Amino acid sequence: MDKIADLVTSEAILQWLIIFLLLAYFIYKEYPEFKRRITGGTKKEIEEESRERGVELRLTKVEERLADVEGKLKKDYISLEELLREEQEDKRIMQASLEEREITMRALLAIIDGLHQIGANSPTTVAHEELTAYLSKQAHKVK
Repeated sequence: MDKIADLVTSEAILQWLIIFLLLAYFIYKEYPEFKRRITGGTKKEIEEESRERGVELRLTKVEERLADVEGKLKKDYISLEELLREEQEDKRIMQASLEEREITMRALLAIIDGLHQIGANSPTTVAHEELTAYLSKQAHKVK
């Protein structure tokens, strides 16, 4: 123990105290700069990564929206084609109906004309005149 007491002199204690004070000063003054340098690069990397992730996320969202728009456009195109087919079918039915009505009108005119020729005059004459006037008016309409 005496050997240890001989090693611990006031001079050694003073040297150790100076070392601890210098270390404390260094930590107090220089540590924030070291920390900023160490974590600063990391922060930059983190910011760059988050920007890249943000861009990737935005691109993913844009791609999803584009896919949604494309799906809606496809549905609209299919609906439009269906509407056009239905319109063509309606036109065909309308044309067939018009032809059918024309045939019915001609047959009615023939029946009324035949009745008029055999002498059924009172109501058939009025019907004959009305039907002839109607058909004449329809024939002169511009389509």
